[in-house]
Amino acid sequence: MPKRHFLPGFPRSHRMLLAFSGFVLILSVAMGYGTWTADPVLAKNAIEQVIQEQFTGLIEKMAKLSWWGQFLIIFLNNLKATVLIMLSGAFLPFLPLMVGVLPNGFIIGLLAGLYEYERVLPKSTFFLSLLPHGLFEIPAILLAATIGIIWGVRNWRSIFKADSGRPSWGDHAKRSLAFVPLLVALLVIAALVEVLVTPLFFKLPRFT
Repeated sequence: MPKRHFLPGFPRSHRMLLAFSGFVLILSVAMGYGTWTADPVLAKNAIEQVIQEQFTGLIEKMAKLSWWGQFLIIFLNNLKATVLIMLSGAFLPFLPLMVGVLPNGFIIGLLAGLYEYERVLPKSTFFLSLLPHGLFEIPAILLAATIGIIWGVRNWRSIFKADSGRPSWGDHAKRSLAFVPLLVALLVIAALVEVLVTPLFFKLPRFT
């Protein structure tokens, strides 16, 4: 009887692409933080616009909710963004990096610079505050980007190398969507940690 595996296979090509996506994330964080050195006014205007458009309304809404409501909002927002990252790659393989990894890293770098520029938190403390939920959320983003890129490469290869013996687009979709349960699990844990654990960090002496 063949063995059944709960998780899809993750060969060397996937691991290498995951590592490259991680490198792009680190590079984009450095670029976002470095913007404060190059042009603090531009950096401040950029991050204030991001906060106003993406975070202010969300924070105000979450402030009125219980931890369960906050969990649902964070989880559903992250799930939508992660699925879009993966699906974008099915059409153009470079999109997951452009619309998912790079913007997320750049915003993290901008936020780190903002807190340090305003003397709210040093960058080391800021990144420490991201660590609990980031251990799960960031791998989910990188995994979604990796699967999306590979999905797109397979689709385009099928277009230019038509062969009745090769896997179809449906086969590519099935293989890629098999990672969704893992992504959901990572995002559930990340949202729970962000709601229940991360706020406790801000009660520590170095955050006050």
